[in-house]
Amino acid sequence: MNMYKPLQGLCLGLALLSLSGCLDNDDDDPVTTPPPTDQSTKVTVTPSLGLIKNADVQLLTLANKQAVEGATGSTGESGSATITVPNGTSGPFIVEVKPTSESEYFDESKGQFMALPASTTLRAVMATLQEQVGVTTLTEIAANSIISANVSDADSVNAVNEQIKKALAPALDNILQVPQLVSENAAGSINNDQAGIYAATLAGLAKLGESQDNPAIAILNSLKADFLDNVLDGKVGDKAFENPIYNADTFVADLSSQITAYANSFGVSALSADIAGIFSLDEIKKTLEGLDDILKDLDLDDLNFDFIPGGLLPGGGDDDDDDQDNDDTTPTLTITGTSTTAGISVNLPEIKLENIPAPNPEDLAEIEKQIKSQIESQGITVSDFSFKLVSADETKVVVSVQYTISTQGVTSTSDLTYTWMPGYSGDNDDSDDDGSDSLPDALKSKSFTLTFTMSESGSSYSDGQVVQFTFSGSGALFIDPDPDANNGSEITIDEFEKDGEKYIYEDEERGFKYEVSVLDGKFHEINLSTLEGGTFLGQFTEKATDGSIPNLELVTAFANTYAVTGDGHSRNTVIIESDGTIDFDSGVSFAPSMIVEIFDRRSIENEPRIQINYGNDDDGPVIMLFLNSDQQSIKMIQYRNNGENIDIVTTVVSATGAN
Repeated sequence: MNMYKPLQGLCLGLALLSLSGCLDNDDDDPVTTPPPTDQSTKVTVTPSLGLIKNADVQLLTLANKQAVEGATGSTGESGSATITVPNGTSGPFIVEVKPTSESEYFDESKGQFMALPASTTLRAVMATLQEQVGVTTLTEIAANSIISANVSDADSVNAVNEQIKKALAPALDNILQVPQLVSENAAGSINNDQAGIYAATLAGLAKLGESQDNPAIAILNSLKADFLDNVLDGKVGDKAFENPIYNADTFVADLSSQITAYANSFGVSALSADIAGIFSLDEIKKTLEGLDDILKDLDLDDLNFDFIPGGLLPGGGDDDDDDQDNDDTTPTLTITGTSTTAGISVNLPEIKLENIPAPNPEDLAEIEKQIKSQIESQGITVSDFSFKLVSADETKVVVSVQYTISTQGVTSTSDLTYTWMPGYSGDNDDSDDDGSDSLPDALKSKSFTLTFTMSESGSSYSDGQVVQFTFSGSGALFIDPDPDANNGSEITIDEFEKDGEKYIYEDEERGFKYEVSVLDGKFHEINLSTLEGGTFLGQFTEKATDGSIPNLELVTAFANTYAVTGDGHSRNTVIIESDGTIDFDSGVSFAPSMIVEIFDRRSIENEPRIQINYGNDDDGPVIMLFLNSDQQSIKMIQYRNNGENIDIVTTVVSATGAN
């Protein structure tokens, strides 16, 4: 299963990049960073995973890892410590945060203060002394590579810090700057400036580790190990994480999404509005460039990785040999183009993202729709949007992307080219067996807005929830659990298995199976069940919005007066009117306006039937019309109401006359 979510996040970021120059230079809210000084005697150290209380801070020289005499302090309750450095002390320097028994940090994923584990390592490496320095997840990732590789010169220190910034926080001026200290998740708690950007970035990273007991620390430890080989791939060299806490393939999109969500939830209104120019989400990437020579002395075999959540799997073996053989076919998306604002055009920096497979050209229309919805969901006006296929074969897929966006009175036009290499290939191991399977016309390139009913425990959907299902021409299924939010599909399943007139999509990530039924050449329903065990969890069906009742014709086709027999039935006749009214017995009659749902169960071989629900679930009033094998006549009529312990089954003796 491949997700198109990274494409949405990427295009959103690209659209926003074109405004970054205008919005970042807002004179009403200037962003300043204290300039570094070579011989400052006092340095204010502000560590942050969220605000960190009561931690000790010390300064060491990078060359010999020796503590600088007297250069120590404590963050206390404020979260900052001022240390004094003797004049004449030369760098580069390591700033180290050391937990105490009273240390706590505010975890922005959990939304609460938590004990800072004694094993936590949090450092920053700076080439020269500066008056203020932040020590964060990003600085620790950089510091871990610098110290592990025995790097000691100032130029190399600056280069590593810059690459970590470009990879994970391209909107920042410098990862050594001080972030805003967050001690609560509350609306308006994030400022619209560089410090606020930094805080939202750290929060987005923490959110990726939300499954862990200490999310911010777990993501820190995973990322700093992952980046040691200069690429974020869920591995350290050839050893994969045994229990990864993030998906390396979708990391860029996931982080972009978390940053955006956090800023919109807890930032001031200006920050949410300016998110385009501020965050430059398009530049987040998974590789560090130009550091091979700087980190050439780093020997992964000499390092201890006990800090990685879940540990590492053994490396080597046939699988790794195969990976090496396939290095030249790593799917890569390259983005180039120009952006024009106020009549001035600039060439955008080339962006390359690995492990982004080429889309099926037949799905481009749906992908275009998702991208446009994603941009518009941020309150940005989009016009002249174009997402056109230029060429497609097995070597590459090229798409032209053009659009104009407007926000805060600024209009920008982008002209981009997306190039995926290698291109799209529909071949797979099962092609000989099921290559002929394709969706029927009833589903292909169609979209259905369905309502979920009969929800069972374990379902991720609730009764009455409206969900949009879109089937692409190639057979992919796009699911939008909240179409009113207008933010694009959230679930994409590329492949299906055909079983008679049923088309089965498996969502392996979430553990669900969607069974799509087609009956008499028309879309019928979608049943949701668990992947393991096949437990039924509920059903998606169409509800008419024009006042009509879906499937009512199934009932009216049997309009008649039926002579019946059965225990508990007093009148011995059941009447089905031509408008769909069912008069079951004296005092038991149901008008069409009372119908909640009509279920077509004619495909059930041993008991073909039509089920009419007059309540919100199967425990309410239900009429069942059981059909003969030819499905042209009724053999039994049942009235059931589990909520009132009523169950009356009648056998049809004859149909006495049409109504």
